[in-house]
Amino acid sequence: MKTKKLLLALVLFGTVSLNAKSQTQPPNAGFESWVTIGPYENPANWSSFNNFYSYGMPEMSFKTTDANSGSYALKLISDTATIPPPLGTGVLDTTAGFVFLGGPDMSNPGISYTERPESMQAFVKGTIAPGGNTFLLATLRKWNTTTHVRDQVGMAIYNMTSSIAHYTQISVPFNYSLSDIPDTLEIKIMAGDVGPGGKIMPGNIFYVDDISFTFTVGINEPSKDNMSIAVYPDPAINNIAIYARDLRSTIYDIRIYDVIGNLILEKNSINNKTSIDVSTFSSGIYFVKVKTEKGMAVEKFLKE
Repeated sequence: MKTKKLLLALVLFGTVSLNAKSQTQPPNAGFESWVTIGPYENPANWSSFNNFYSYGMPEMSFKTTDANSGSYALKLISDTATIPPPLGTGVLDTTAGFVFLGGPDMSNPGISYTERPESMQAFVKGTIAPGGNTFLLATLRKWNTTTHVRDQVGMAIYNMTSSIAHYTQISVPFNYSLSDIPDTLEIKIMAGDVGPGGKIMPGNIFYVDDISFTFTVGINEPSKDNMSIAVYPDPAINNIAIYARDLRSTIYDIRIYDVIGNLILEKNSINNKTSIDVSTFSSGIYFVKVKTEKGMAVEKFLKE
C-alpha cells in the first residue's frame, strides 16, 4: 500500500511540475544587500536620488537596522533642503527620499519582467506629517511597437496617509487595464507625493521592508542556484532538517506547502539550519519555501 501511495505522489508531483509557474519576486526586495554610491548607499538592484549626490542632492534614503526581518530595511524621509541647479532652484525647498527599482535612468526605470501577480505585499511603518503622505507603487508595462512607449498593463499602489508605529503588513491588488503579458516591472517608493496639485510636506519618515508578490495559481519551482536550500532526509518519515547551502546565509522564515499550494506549516527561524517534525504529514510531495537575506529559495521533499 505504501508503495502505491509513493508512486501516486510521484505521478502527482510530475504533473504539478509541468504546470508549475515560476513566481518571480522583485530582486533584493528585503533590502538586505547594499552598494556604495559616493558618500551614500543604495539597496542593490535599486536606484535613488542618492545617485545624484554630485549635483548637491542631500541624502534622503538610508539603510537602517530597524527592520521587519533580516538585518536591514529601507528608510526614507522628507525634509527641507537647498538644492542647486540643475536639479534644484538654489532656494530652500522641500524634497523627499525616492527609491526605484532598476538603474538610475529616470526616463526608463524598471527591470525586465513577464508575469502578472495578483497582489503586492510589504511591511511598512513610519511617521506622516500633517497633510503629508508616502507611497509604494508597482507598475507593469509593455512596449508598444506602434506608439513607441510602454503601455501600462497593471498597477498596485499603497498610499500611507497616517502614522503607523510598528511594522504592519499591507496588501494591495494589482489592477489590470490590459490582458497583455508585461515586459517591464517598475517599483517606486517615495516619502512624499506631489500628486495632482499637491506638494511634499517635510517630516515624513517611511520604513519599507519585505516587498513581495502573490500569484493566483502555481507553486514555485525548486531552486537551481547557489541561493538554494537542502532538505534531508528525502524521503522523510519523522523529521526533516532544512539548511541553506550557503553556510553564511541565515533562514528567517520557513513555509511548507502541499502539491496543490495549501500552506501546511509556517515557522520562524534565526539559524542556518533547523529541524521540523513531519510525522503527522500525509504521504506525498511537499515544497519548502524559505526566506534568507539573499531572497527566497524553494526545495521539495517526499514524505513516506
